[in-house]
Amino acid sequence: MALSKGSKPNFLFFSTVLFFVSNILNSSNAQNNINRDAFHIAITVDPKTHQYHGSFQSGTPSHNVNPLIDLGGNFLSLPCNTSSSTLRSVPCKSTKCQNLKGVCDPKGACTLSSGTLSDDIVTIHKTDGTMVYADTNSTRLDISCLNSNSRNNNGILGLGRTSNTLTNRLSSTFNIIPKFTLCLPSSNDNGFGDLFIGPGPYMFAGGVDGSSLLQFTGLVLSPTSNEYFVDVKSVKIDKRVVHFDSQTVIIGSTKLSTTVPYGILHSSVYKAVVGAFVKSTAARNITRAAAVKPFGACFSVEGVRWTKLGPRVPLIALELSGRMGKLSWNINGANSMVRVDKNTLCLGFVDGGVKATTSIVLGGHQLKDNFLEFDLSRSVLGFSSSLQPGTCSNLRNF
Repeated sequence: MALSKGSKPNFLFFSTVLFFVSNILNSSNAQNNINRDAFHIAITVDPKTHQYHGSFQSGTPSHNVNPLIDLGGNFLSLPCNTSSSTLRSVPCKSTKCQNLKGVCDPKGACTLSSGTLSDDIVTIHKTDGTMVYADTNSTRLDISCLNSNSRNNNGILGLGRTSNTLTNRLSSTFNIIPKFTLCLPSSNDNGFGDLFIGPGPYMFAGGVDGSSLLQFTGLVLSPTSNEYFVDVKSVKIDKRVVHFDSQTVIIGSTKLSTTVPYGILHSSVYKAVVGAFVKSTAARNITRAAAVKPFGACFSVEGVRWTKLGPRVPLIALELSGRMGKLSWNINGANSMVRVDKNTLCLGFVDGGVKATTSIVLGGHQLKDNFLEFDLSRSVLGFSSSLQPGTCSNLRNF
């Protein structure tokens, strides 16, 4: 039907209205389709062992589990509830058992070094990065049910570079990006830390996305280990490069570990770092004190100024490679020093001996209150350096 001259303005008006209504609806749908396929596990720190534990639920009916977080762990091991109606043992002759090199127990179940291979329901909270939802996602996952000889009664939440870890299983099951982010708390006084599994954002108080704080460096692949390494080019103390005497030690791959409480250095590296650190503290009129095991370099708190970044001591910086050039992972006093008593501070690194297979290991004390994003799809680590004066317990937006 042909339009009359008088109907053209009306047609254009309604077309314009339709265009804007369509855009509004599309925008609304886009907001409703925000990717919420990310998961959140709360982290607490054991004040005695200085190790970190995740908290979620397992079994039917569900019960709380608090496994040790192990960056190099290969599997999810839990104290299984044998009365769980959804718990199933994996047959020893199954392909799954054979792939994991399990063996048969007298009942025909698959056993691993850590316990009996089973599967059960695991329940974890969802997040969109701005809040953690009350609703949860339950999925069936492979679990190693701890045996009576297990050294850790809470189990182990392995985050290593294998397909059997919780993070990788959730990524493949829910088709989300293989990425996880850690923020280890320095204490439990102000709440918990965070393990995010999946994509960001990671909203902090004030509307800051935690990912905007990150610098990125490549993860180093090891043919013999599922742990995470970065390539440290040099170590600086108060902007001066530390020189190492032994030519048999190559700084290179530095390991990140959540299971050792303090940094561990090969003896040659340790002696050079401690020597340079002591020299710099002397220049600041900080008095050396008697060593307190396991530490070798301790200092009197007298004369030490305290800042928002912890005790004001020489800055330790690890030089790394980034896409745009050199990067610096700064280790301030809050992450380099340990208060062993009211009068004494110690450098939070220990001597790993001459047979140490890794030149530098950064332990939980160095990693706490740092924001660390492990992007497994790109083999990249995002790191913030210290979040001080904020902490992992009080910076989040929820």
